[in-house]
Amino acid sequence: MLTRRKFIIVVGGVTLAGLAGCGGEEEVAAACEPRPFRDDDECAVCGMFISHYPGPKAQACLRNGRLLTFCSTSDMFVWLLQPDSVPQLRKAYVHDMGITDWDHPSDDAFIDAEVAVYVTEHPVMGAMGPTLASFGREEDARAFMAEHEGRLLRFDEIDVQVLNDLARAHIERMM
Repeated sequence: MLTRRKFIIVVGGVTLAGLAGCGGEEEVAAACEPRPFRDDDECAVCGMFISHYPGPKAQACLRNGRLLTFCSTSDMFVWLLQPDSVPQLRKAYVHDMGITDWDHPSDDAFIDAEVAVYVTEHPVMGAMGPTLASFGREEDARAFMAEHEGRLLRFDEIDVQVLNDLARAHIERMM
């Protein structure tokens, strides 16, 4: 039989567990930052190892605290454009190619993927071929376009069609 004392203990325990859960959320939020790539990091989309390839790469911090790594900005968008991905996402990061080297992007050059600007339809290859060149400043993106051509896009303008066009351009270059 549930006595008044047992009831108070159960309710108090549930309350404390809820408060402990809130504290955990704060820890997850605080830990939601990009980290340096490791030699054993694999792309969450294609499974290839990431660290030794050129071009901008990405990371996505999930609501559960897990960090996904991507060999390219394009693969990050492949993941983001899946219907079940967005509810899981807390924050995504990409390399700012305006402040780092294309062949060896620095892990100190991550920026918020949602505020970055992207250049597509350019000939410079990333880890998986054509990729979206990511920049923290529109001026840097335009300077890249002056040298390599391309088209400027914002985060919310990147959709499946943009990714399909990247793949199609790559196939055409290979022929």
